[in-house]
Amino acid sequence: MTDIEKAQVVSEAERAAAESAIAERLGPDAPKPACGATGNSPYSGETVVMLATGAAERGARVALAAVCKSHDGAGNYKGRGRWRTVCVAAPKADGDLAVCDASDRDAEEVGSSGFYVRPWTTHEAELASRGLGLAQEAMASAFAALGL
Repeated sequence: MTDIEKAQVVSEAERAAAESAIAERLGPDAPKPACGATGNSPYSGETVVMLATGAAERGARVALAAVCKSHDGAGNYKGRGRWRTVCVAAPKADGDLAVCDASDRDAEEVGSSGFYVRPWTTHEAELASRGLGLAQEAMASAFAALGL
């Protein structure tokens, strides 16, 4: 959905400053950022999704952008240390994504943050079918096979 791997690489200090500036701009009422690592190792990649007010509820139409990523260089070995990627999600009337749950059809996690989005068209189709989604076609097939 958003290619967070192509985020601008910056220093740790610049990334920390960017996170602070984003939090300040989003304001004190913004939801807590979604944050998670790909594993338990101190070298596991980490993703932070800063959320604007209204961008955390399931079904919210949003735009998502990767801001930057940095590497802490821990261990003094090439490749060691943790990559931290920062993204921002904000409500947008014509956004192409909808906030969803991990179990929703076409759900995709943003990095390893625990924040899930899916195409707005998928969400819209689910709403049109009153939540049945693909189950609507399966139900119709089953009823037809039973002669109902």
